[in-house]
Amino acid sequence: MNRFKQYFRVLLEWIGLWLKNCLIRILGACPVPSTWIACLDTRSRQVDSEEWKTNQALCTYRIEDGGETMVTVQTSTHVFRVDIRRLSECSEYFRALSQSRMRETSESLIHLDHVSSSIFYSFLEFSFYDKFKVPQDELGAHIQVSSYLLAESFLSRCLSVLADELGPDNCMSYLNLAQEICCADLKMTVFTYLSRNMMELSHLIGCLNIEDKEEVFHLRIQGDRRLCSLRKENLTSWKDPETKCARHIFTLKDSGAWHPVSELPFKADKWCFTAVILYNYLYIIGGYRQRVKRGWEFKMASFRFNPFTHAWTATAPLLKHRRHFSAVACEGCIYAVGGWYLDSLVTPDSSTSLYTAVERYDPWEDAWRFVSSLPLTDFQFTMSLSHDVPLATSLGHCVFVLGSIQRTGEKLLLQYNPRQDSWCELLPTLTEQMPTSPLFTSWKWGQVHRTEKVAFAGQGTVADDVVMLPCIEHNTVAVMDLHTFSLRALPALPISTCYEAVFYLHF
Repeated sequence: MNRFKQYFRVLLEWIGLWLKNCLIRILGACPVPSTWIACLDTRSRQVDSEEWKTNQALCTYRIEDGGETMVTVQTSTHVFRVDIRRLSECSEYFRALSQSRMRETSESLIHLDHVSSSIFYSFLEFSFYDKFKVPQDELGAHIQVSSYLLAESFLSRCLSVLADELGPDNCMSYLNLAQEICCADLKMTVFTYLSRNMMELSHLIGCLNIEDKEEVFHLRIQGDRRLCSLRKENLTSWKDPETKCARHIFTLKDSGAWHPVSELPFKADKWCFTAVILYNYLYIIGGYRQRVKRGWEFKMASFRFNPFTHAWTATAPLLKHRRHFSAVACEGCIYAVGGWYLDSLVTPDSSTSLYTAVERYDPWEDAWRFVSSLPLTDFQFTMSLSHDVPLATSLGHCVFVLGSIQRTGEKLLLQYNPRQDSWCELLPTLTEQMPTSPLFTSWKWGQVHRTEKVAFAGQGTVADDVVMLPCIEHNTVAVMDLHTFSLRALPALPISTCYEAVFYLHF
């Protein structure tokens, strides 16, 4: 009885194959729409993925009556009958071949003996029926063949899948493959992965040459740029309903409203941080209050936020306990300047002194070290709770520090050269308390300008000839045009403006 069932099953399979071949011949002789044939043939291909190796009918690809457009393609182990017109649409290699007068075209026989039959079958399935089934461990070989055949769509689909499969263990092997086969698209796919996880993969970034590193750095600022805001310093407790909401980074969307994108990576109701952007990473540097056996103390902490992955990573804390200090990125490092001892969030008094020690952070080593101190020998900068002290920024390869001399109120501008590890006084002091700027081409102070009186508090940023500053009066971020010195207010923040940091990130 079992033998009879086996014979009957074999008979049905032969009948099915005979009907399928008859159907293909009939459809080939009838001028029916090509999409009908594609659909019927697709249904007939819902069989074992390895059956094509023993069934020549499954190695024939035609959209409509091919006639003289059908060619034979000899691959490593199998022969395929394919419509050259469709191949020409999917591959620049076949398009150029079809338009040439080479022997392969005249004989309708193309030799690709060095191309894997399995990979060519996957390419035909995708090109004719939009079916993509490529095992993860064979992506590299498929990318190599699609690059060789100049099959842009198939290559793009392979790279799209690869982008989700890249990891620290395989990305460098794919980068080597890209260099071997001169595939710019594969190289860009790997670079994009490396750029999105640059500091997390610092050990791999260090293996790149200078030109490739610059390309990876550049890719980190190619995303959607958004204005962001976070509360630098919080004085309220958990009892205040706003404290929980204030523990978020907010971004300004195109809709004109602020939305939270990530919560701060620590659990505390009181904190004091300075924000700085380096390689499109947000670094928050400072400390937060934590409970100890005998009350409370501030724990020094630093964190790095990746806007591409929305992930926080703990980094090395400062060597000194600083509050209201400035942090600035320059030549791939972060410099911490000024501030005073962070042990509580009370108002500084006459005994509070400004730090002269300057620290430099190397993100690749995740370590801080001291550099030359501020040259404040016989005077001090005035303290302030409305902004970091002293103010600092960078231009070119130098750091610039601006502060008010405590005894006279005069403005002093200092320049630090990281390459020489030295400080110098850049410009004569300035007594005017109005907006002005140094002209670095002539090394003179620019013209003094008057602007609307408004209260700012916190840390701002400069972009596109405008200054963004947290504005307490308008409970939002104010925008000052550097040409007209006019002010306008952005939509209100979802929390009250106390002591915010404003910055740009690319997502």
